[in-house]
Amino acid sequence: MKSNSELTKTNFWIIATNSTSAYVLSFLLVFYINHIIKIIICGSYSYDVGFDWVSVMYYIEPYEWTHDSVRLIFSAGPILILVTGTISLIAFWSLVEEHARLKTFFMWLTLHSYNFFFGGLLIGNVFKKGVGHVFNWMYLTDTWKMIVALIGFLGLLGTAYFMSRPVAISSNSYFNKLNNKNYPFFITAQVIVPFILGTSIYLLYFVPNIMFQEGYSWISLAVLLIFISMRVGKMDTVYFDEEERYIGVSRVILILTIIALLGIRILLRNEIFVDW
Repeated sequence: MKSNSELTKTNFWIIATNSTSAYVLSFLLVFYINHIIKIIICGSYSYDVGFDWVSVMYYIEPYEWTHDSVRLIFSAGPILILVTGTISLIAFWSLVEEHARLKTFFMWLTLHSYNFFFGGLLIGNVFKKGVGHVFNWMYLTDTWKMIVALIGFLGLLGTAYFMSRPVAISSNSYFNKLNNKNYPFFITAQVIVPFILGTSIYLLYFVPNIMFQEGYSWISLAVLLIFISMRVGKMDTVYFDEEERYIGVSRVILILTIIALLGIRILLRNEIFVDW
């Protein structure tokens, strides 16, 4: 293995592979938390459902929908995902002084979770999709809908602001310091390439039935990452300890990601019907 002091092509792609795996695995976790919560809550209302790897189908008559069921089914998942993102951020900071590359997973899980929640408030509210169904059934006025969308927008800006330092600190898994010399190398391998590759992978995973939020959530995440990259680039040199580090593939996360992608896609390739 090469020392991480060497900004080589091999080291670049090892970092990019680790981060892309964490990106995809954390995205799938967020997606299926929302997926499973919808199915479980439908059971509490005795709504028959079908589900596959990408969507949940509701086998009920239109008149069976109630205000309470709509609010709970379409809001519980995003709320739980927001909590998941917060727990993930706490987990990240608990490992902040460790060299463990698991921090990268928690970094992406936090970003995906907050992007799902706040992006849902913004995009879903405007297009009446996902959590937007809740606001539609609440008969909110246009003014209140604009306020909700503004909360989503400010939440995304806040996420970009307070996640900048965790992204910078995640470099201590590979480097003794982050400065102007290794910043372009690191931010490209840890953030930019994983975003491009990871988004392409999960969009291909959902083909041919890409859901609305999954089809557009990458846009708000891209904006988040641009702001984060700019803020990290303006930071003073971030120093870590002097212990020697080596760059290696995170085999556990890579294997879990491959198993999740192939396993779920194969197991749920046909619709599963649940008669509650």
